[in-house]
Amino acid sequence: MRLKILEGETHIGDADVFALDPPMCVAMAKFSPARDYDANRHANVIDGDYVGDRTEILRLEMADGSMVKSEAISIQDYPTLHERQVDLIGIFEPSFDELFKEHPSYTAYWGKQ
Repeated sequence: MRLKILEGETHIGDADVFALDPPMCVAMAKFSPARDYDANRHANVIDGDYVGDRTEILRLEMADGSMVKSEAISIQDYPTLHERQVDLIGIFEPSFDELFKEHPSYTAYWGKQ
């Protein structure tokens, strides 16, 4: 699943979900920055150093433009490794189950095939 990350109406990047922690309602995703992404403004962690919580300025959207609500959005940016990840913590709307019921990590955890 691919989600869009925005600051206001500005698209700053995409989150490609690769793993889930179903009981915690957490999704881990590869972060692909867009042109307007600025690590100093948008990332929580840069090269392993915590620089601040950016949840208040960021939001999530699905491909169809509908909003996804979560407790936190945490971008970890490692420019020296050329790696970026985003953790979507405490997803609650739409429900985590509704969003990810067909994701392999979800079905593996709950034993549903």
